[in-house]
Amino acid sequence: MMADSNKESCIPISEVTIRVPWGHIAGKAWGSSTGHPVLALHGWLDNAGSFDKLIPLLSRDLYVVAIDWPGHGLSSPRPAGAYYHLINMVADLKYVISGLGWSRFSILAHSMGVGPAVTFAASLPECVDQMVLLEGLTPMPMKADDIPHKMGATFMQLGALHNKTEIVYPSHEDCIVRIMQGNSDLTREAATILAERGTAAVDNGFVFTRDVRVKLTSLLYLTEEIIMSYLQSIKCPILIIMAEVSVFPLDKVRMLAKLVSEAKMIVVPGNHHVHLNNAIILAPAVNEHLLKDLSTHSHKSQL
Repeated sequence: MMADSNKESCIPISEVTIRVPWGHIAGKAWGSSTGHPVLALHGWLDNAGSFDKLIPLLSRDLYVVAIDWPGHGLSSPRPAGAYYHLINMVADLKYVISGLGWSRFSILAHSMGVGPAVTFAASLPECVDQMVLLEGLTPMPMKADDIPHKMGATFMQLGALHNKTEIVYPSHEDCIVRIMQGNSDLTREAATILAERGTAAVDNGFVFTRDVRVKLTSLLYLTEEIIMSYLQSIKCPILIIMAEVSVFPLDKVRMLAKLVSEAKMIVVPGNHHVHLNNAIILAPAVNEHLLKDLSTHSHKSQL
């Protein structure tokens, strides 16, 4: 069933904190913990608020936990000397599901969140029963011959990154404007939502809470051959939702989707952040997919 958008405030919403060796991973939970578990994974420089407009439109039979990736939103940054890349994020998911006590769950992922979601589902297929992937299907592949040059360019960024100081904005409004300047596809309402978890007050203004290191180009690259192997290892049904004005080539996504044993792709009007700008367009399809065969899944950990 679809949730009544006029009763969004009736959905129980709570903050979640999961302890990890370097601090904590924060999150936002919608619904009752007795519902079917869904882990929501946001995109680059976003936070758990990315799903604020979509999740209230979904079934009350779902218990959705949207995390702030490390270095984003209210989550702890990685330790000094550590960096952000795909394999770390896959390990983050293991910490999260262990902390939540889940043994089997569904995934709702957007953009950057899609890469670790797919990698996790391929590596531990017994843990994931459904996936909805918004604006993405795989980590971005790299030609093997291009990897040494790309890594060299990344290493050259390190010095400048360590010397970079955080910008202090005079007002919260200035932060919202900056978000919109950096993400031209966001509506003002969407930017305001992201600013709620993505900024913090300091003595002389406001700063963004994301770790500046998340802007570093990845230190880990996968070839198309490796990515194809991951896709072929996925056992759960996947719904891929792409925007008409996408940041990814739709034909390429369609081709790669054929490698998954059970995948469906749809294209909806909108841009890269359609799930936040105009969630009602894709909510019915997301809801239908996540509710498939729920009675057959046992999701609570026996540990």
